[in-house]
Amino acid sequence: MFINTENIHNIAIITTQNSVDLERFKKFINKSPFIRRVAFIGKAIFDMPEFPELIRFCAQNNIYLIFGEVGETSTDNLRALVEYQNVLFINIHEDKHNVKLLQQYKQQFNSDLPDINLIISEKHSPQEEISDTAYAFYNLADDIKNIHCLNLLREPMLNYDGSLLGCWQNPDEKHPINAFDLGMDAALNSRHYTNILKMLKSGKIIKSCPCTRCPVFASLVWKNQTADILKLISDND
Repeated sequence: MFINTENIHNIAIITTQNSVDLERFKKFINKSPFIRRVAFIGKAIFDMPEFPELIRFCAQNNIYLIFGEVGETSTDNLRALVEYQNVLFINIHEDKHNVKLLQQYKQQFNSDLPDINLIISEKHSPQEEISDTAYAFYNLADDIKNIHCLNLLREPMLNYDGSLLGCWQNPDEKHPINAFDLGMDAALNSRHYTNILKMLKSGKIIKSCPCTRCPVFASLVWKNQTADILKLISDND
């Protein structure tokens, strides 16, 4: 199996606990010129001292950015989110002060970007929280074209250190492939990653694959379905 990575333009990087190393990230992008959008999931990305440089570097390389969480951060970082006009969307949790500053910068730079989503947390009772999250695993594969597995190629997920996670279902597993070191092309075409795609396509378990512990894969097996990821990409793009 060979994956044509020229058609894979989006990636996501988990920065919940740690930020990224800017120099390693730069080398990774230079090895992966087909990447056009990076989504950073987690607030730790704003802890890196070179954050404005990260935004500028991505702008110079025609890469658009999305930030899943913006917490307390410096005015320099907020300015960078607007100044280079390559940040598409940000989530801000209950921080109207930062929203006000961002709006001021948008006026200053005459920019419509980024789109800002202010999230107001709602308190729920324990019983409500249980009912919101309780569902039978065998229903996960009802809509075969929208299962999480599709993101394995639509938007592959990396850890902050470059290790290739695949999707958000297995962030705590040990992953032997590092995209920062190899580049995205070599990482996605590694035997470890292509085995994951083969297993989803065939339904035959490969014990080394993290998907064997995923409720979505269990749902596919339970319903005697398989996920032809490559075909889904072709059908939807």
